[in-house]
Amino acid sequence: MKPTRVVLHVGGMYRGTDKLPVESSLGRQPGVLEVDANPTAQTATVAYDPEATSVEQLQDCVRECGCECEGVEAVGHEDHAGHSMEQMAVQMRNRFFVSLVFTLAILVWSDVGKTVFGSAVAVPFGIDRNVWLLALSLPVLWAARMFFTGAVAAARARTLDMNTLVATAIGISWAYSVAVTIGLEGDVFYDAGAMLATFVLLGHWFEMRARGGASNSIRELLDLAPPQALVLRDGEPVEIPTAEVAVGDLLLIRPGSKVPVDAEVVEGSSEVDESTVTGESLPVHKVPGEKLVGATINKNGTLRARATAVGSDTALAQIVQLVREAQNSKAPAQRLADRAAFWLVLVALGAGLLTFLIWAVVVQRDVKESLLFAITVIVITCPDALGLATPTAIMVGTGLGAKRGILFKNAIALEQGARLDTVVFDKTGTLTRGEPEVVDVATADGVEEDDLLRLVRPPRATASTRSRRRS
Repeated sequence: MKPTRVVLHVGGMYRGTDKLPVESSLGRQPGVLEVDANPTAQTATVAYDPEATSVEQLQDCVRECGCECEGVEAVGHEDHAGHSMEQMAVQMRNRFFVSLVFTLAILVWSDVGKTVFGSAVAVPFGIDRNVWLLALSLPVLWAARMFFTGAVAAARARTLDMNTLVATAIGISWAYSVAVTIGLEGDVFYDAGAMLATFVLLGHWFEMRARGGASNSIRELLDLAPPQALVLRDGEPVEIPTAEVAVGDLLLIRPGSKVPVDAEVVEGSSEVDESTVTGESLPVHKVPGEKLVGATINKNGTLRARATAVGSDTALAQIVQLVREAQNSKAPAQRLADRAAFWLVLVALGAGLLTFLIWAVVVQRDVKESLLFAITVIVITCPDALGLATPTAIMVGTGLGAKRGILFKNAIALEQGARLDTVVFDKTGTLTRGEPEVVDVATADGVEEDDLLRLVRPPRATASTRSRRRS
C-alpha cells in the first residue's frame, strides 16, 4: 500500500537544532516510515502506513515528548485533515483574548488600577485582593500553557529556546506572587506575568495568521488540479478521483476540462491553456506525442492521453513541494537569529541569577528584595519577536510569491533577492497576465472597423488575436 503523508503542526517545538525529541518519538511508532521535523516551521512531515498506525497515534507521540499537536494537514491532493491553519490561528486568537480580558481585569485591581482610578478598586465579595488576583491569573496561565510545554520539550532535548525564557519569566513572577499571597511579605506581580503572556500570545497569533496565509497559498496551488478524472475502461469513460489515476491509464479530456495529471497525447488535437503553469497567454496547440501538464485547461478539442506522472511526481506537486521546502528552509539571517535566541536565553537566565547573588550576597539585601530584582531582569529580557520575525517573513514571502507565480528554491534565494539590481527574463510569456486580449484591429481598405467588429463572432475574436498586432 502506498504510504500516507501528513504534516503535523507542533506547538512548543524549539528552534536552533535538528535533533528533535518529536522526530525520535514519531520514529519509534510502528508503521511510521519516514519523519522530517522542522523546528523553524514547527512542523513534522510523517510518512506512515495507515494500516499500521493512525493520525491519532501520531498526535499522541507528539504529546508524549511535551509538545502540542495543534493541527494536521494532508500532503498531496487529498482533503485536508484535522485542524487547518485557519483553525489554529483561531485557537491562538482565542487564547490571546482570554489572556487579554483577564490581564485587563488584573490591572484594574493591581497598583496600576490605583494609579488610573486614583484609589484602590473594591474587591468583589470582600475577598482578599491578592487571592482575587490569583484567581484572575489562572485563566492567563491556561492560555499560556503552550510556553511551559515547549520549555519542557527543550529541557528534555538539553537546549534552551524562547519558550524557556517566556515560561521562566511567567512562572517565576507567578510563583513569587503566590508565595506572597500565601504569607510571604512583599508585593505581588500577577500583572507583570499576565502582561508578558498576553503580548507574547499576540505575537504567536500574528505568526499563526501568517502561516495560515502561506498554507492557503499552497492549498490554492493544490486546488488547481481537478478532483475527478475521466479514465477510459474497456472503451467507456469512467469518472474516478484524480488521486486514483495510475501511470498508464488512458484519459479522456473533453473541451473545457482540466488535465488531471501529467500525460502524453495519443489521439486528437486541441488548444491547451498552460498559463497556470508557464504564464503563456496564448493556448498551445497539442497533437499526438506531445506532453500535457496537470491542471492545465483543454480549450476546444477532445483529447485522449496516457498518464505519465501521478501524485507527487506531477509538475504541479513538485511546484507545491518546492514552495514547502522554501518555506521550511532557513535563511542565513534566521540561522543567526536561532543562535542568538539560544544565547540570549542563556544570558537572560544567567543575568537573573547574577542579579540575585549580587543583591543578596554582595549588597546583603534580604532574599525577597533580591528575588524581586532578579525576576525583573528576567521578565524584561524576553524578546520573543527575535524568534518569530524571520520565519514569519519567509513563510509570508514564499506564500505570496507562489500566488503570483514566483517560486523560490530556498530561503537563501529569498534573502538574496533583496540585493538584486538586474532581472533577465527568458521569454515574454513570463511577463504576461495569462489572458489574451485584442489590443488593435487592422482592416482592409474600404472596410470600417465598426462594421468588422459587428460581423466578428466571439469564437473568431479569440482566434484572431494570434494574427493581430499587439502593442
